[in-house]
Amino acid sequence: MSTTKPISTGFPPNPAAQPAKGSEASPWKTIKVIIADDHAMVRGAFVRLIDSESDLQVVAQAHDGTSTLQQLADNPCDVLMLDLNMPEPSGSQLITLIRDKWPKQRILVVTMHNSSRIVRTALDAGANGYITKDSEPNILLNAVRLVAGGGRFVEPSLMEAMLFAPALKTPLTPRESEILQRLAAGQSHSTISRELYISDKTVSSHKANLMTKLEIDNFSDLLRYAMDNGLAPKA
Repeated sequence: MSTTKPISTGFPPNPAAQPAKGSEASPWKTIKVIIADDHAMVRGAFVRLIDSESDLQVVAQAHDGTSTLQQLADNPCDVLMLDLNMPEPSGSQLITLIRDKWPKQRILVVTMHNSSRIVRTALDAGANGYITKDSEPNILLNAVRLVAGGGRFVEPSLMEAMLFAPALKTPLTPRESEILQRLAAGQSHSTISRELYISDKTVSSHKANLMTKLEIDNFSDLLRYAMDNGLAPKA
């Protein structure tokens, strides 16, 4: 079984493997996978499944957003299997960070969330595929291979709901996602302003803009949106 390498300081350049041309990975090339999930038992199950395939190999594991970034920096991989709900950074914010650092990195979201809005948010942030944890193993394996080969994959059971769900008129910016995540974590305006080096007034403006953009008129519903979209910490 693959083990997680010790986390070092800083993020060296990512020598990510390039995806093969076409919709399927090259048959003679081993597909290298990083698994990012905060539950050790889930990671273990995925490792056993992936490593049971002759063309797939787990090269690293990560348990939170920070270790995910470090493992991506240290280990060339074709596909990152990413859970949305991990200690921060997480969710669409983490996907955005990965896409900014390593634009060609292939990302397959593997999560418990089956909300069409969460699917859309993850794809808009830069994920290449989306699948739920209760999917059949063969669907997951096919999704890994398809995403590794440069394709895109959304679990079939989610496609219809996503196609007919109302789209968010204007996606959240990375800063708005960060503000919302911090608010959902219970941070005060003063704490957010101090840690992000912005004024209390700017924090309030971001909060007001979030509620306007999301068409939400109370803070409770704003927190609920954060929970539904992987931007709130786990209880």
